[in-house]
Amino acid sequence: MSAIILPGLRRGIAVPPASKSHLHRLLIADFLAGGREYLVDDANDAEDVIATKRCLRALATGAEEVVLDCGESGSTMRFMAPVAAALGKKAVFKKAGRLAERPSIEYSGLKSGLHQIEGNVSSQFVTGLLFALPLLKGDSQIRFLSPLSSRGYVEMTLDVIGSAGVEIRPVDNGFDVPGSQRYRPLESTAPEGDWSGAAFWFAANAIGNDIAVRGMSEISRQPDRRIVAALSTIAKSVEEGSPATIDVNEFPDSFPVLTVAAACSPANVSFTGIGRLRLKESDRVAAMHEVLSRFGIPVSIGKDNFSVSGTAGLLKGGSFSSFGDHRIAMSIAVGATRAQEPVAIDNIACAAKSYPQFFEEFKRLSIKD
Repeated sequence: MSAIILPGLRRGIAVPPASKSHLHRLLIADFLAGGREYLVDDANDAEDVIATKRCLRALATGAEEVVLDCGESGSTMRFMAPVAAALGKKAVFKKAGRLAERPSIEYSGLKSGLHQIEGNVSSQFVTGLLFALPLLKGDSQIRFLSPLSSRGYVEMTLDVIGSAGVEIRPVDNGFDVPGSQRYRPLESTAPEGDWSGAAFWFAANAIGNDIAVRGMSEISRQPDRRIVAALSTIAKSVEEGSPATIDVNEFPDSFPVLTVAAACSPANVSFTGIGRLRLKESDRVAAMHEVLSRFGIPVSIGKDNFSVSGTAGLLKGGSFSSFGDHRIAMSIAVGATRAQEPVAIDNIACAAKSYPQFFEEFKRLSIKD
């Protein structure tokens, strides 16, 4: 499925979906407390959330050997692997797209004790262990071999686990996890609005659109809430006539649309902390280089640096590849509002991975006079 987006700034209202990061965690905690009523798929579920529900339903069958179909969801795979092992399941993981190429850890025979883990690869590995280790007999320790990235996601995990009555003790360079604990039912499994989805609308507003974003929590633990500060950094750079540097290590999902915002500003913006972005649903560094180049924006790439030389003028239109990546497709759509010609995007169905209604909501926006 492709889309052709006509040029023109938009106005209207957008309601981002439920945070899949938050919902993953709520579903797993409630499942471990014995809850099952929330495992029915909803029409508004992102594909990643559907994958987690599918895996939890498989675990709920009681079978010792289970097939866990993770689709393309790295979160699902990294959360389910240690949880399945802690529950004594022999699991076979089905992986689609680039998931088989992304970093993973083998957890068969998971035991309590010391677990040393790289903190700069993905915080999802940490979250998986935080869910699983309290279920084991004996105390455990998690220690980081490198600084922890995307700490906000781990803090979100701790909030959810804590609300389920499970104790995790933060210590220097890691966590202490008492064993033989039991999860208690959550009072609510209602998730927050998704800041990684809202990021597209906030970036759209930063380049001249007028979109009211509804349903977002200002006190969320979600790292992508930093999009607001990052966009302010770009605006300040324009005001002061000086280059800007934005470290996206803590909120890498917002990188694609932030580069579009930078491209539409008369500023030179350098993005650092981009290493993990090469291991997402696409190589997002290479993908956004291609996208911005097609928009007519100069880009240079270093080992851990992505520099954009923005423009105050309109972007070029034409045909664009989404690279099968939901965040690339939605970022192109945002940039299309500042294009001088129509923009064609292939495979917009990939947006369903995180924001199934994005292009429907985009179509409902009106073009500003």
